[in-house]
Amino acid sequence: MSIPNNRIEQERISEILKLLSLLITLQQRKLKDYSLIKKKLSNIFFNDTIVNQNNFLFKHRVKASQLFISFSKKGFVHLPVLSASQDKGMIFREDESKNILYAHNNLTNYKLVEPDDFVVHLRSFQGGFAYSDKTGIASPAYTIFKFKDDVDYNPVYWKEKFKSYNFIQLLKKVTYGVRDGRSISFSDFLSLYLTFPDIEIQNKIGSALSKLDTQISDQKKIIKKLENVKQFLLQNMFV
Repeated sequence: MSIPNNRIEQERISEILKLLSLLITLQQRKLKDYSLIKKKLSNIFFNDTIVNQNNFLFKHRVKASQLFISFSKKGFVHLPVLSASQDKGMIFREDESKNILYAHNNLTNYKLVEPDDFVVHLRSFQGGFAYSDKTGIASPAYTIFKFKDDVDYNPVYWKEKFKSYNFIQLLKKVTYGVRDGRSISFSDFLSLYLTFPDIEIQNKIGSALSKLDTQISDQKKIIKKLENVKQFLLQNMFV
């Protein structure tokens, strides 16, 4: 390993690395702030324990069975296989970092998933239901469900609701004893009472949280790029 002998050069390199470290720290703080804002807003927007028709956030309260219905359509072997993720909803299985093997001759039993569908997966009790913005097929172990009437509901609002801390705590009340490897009971979910606002408010909440998601995603990309630059400099300055 060679080290720059010139003191001025050493100081410049040190300053660059310090600046990169500072930028990374600042971006990490911004990421933390955006994440905290979203968490606090979600706690305000999504609370199914509140019953108050005079509160525009919790104007309606009905059983989940009045809103959703499960379905199982099979035989779409030509479609790509989807998997449920904790933070990205339904993703293409080929995009997963880990290589999951599956028997192609069993794809006839896989269930159709379409945009704006929701999926009860094996870890829903930890991260809520997975939302799909893709068309594909998913494991027979999953339960696929959608709105009975999609006219008065904003899927992005419900996507965020199903991932919120308050909803997951509510879900845990009907998933006692469930662990990895076993899906929660969809019929138990249907027995839960859910509160929600009019469609106009759903649209605004969904839009606001989506914008925060974009900010959070952008911050992660910025941090990753800065970390890559720093790593590149460390690997190439002292060779």
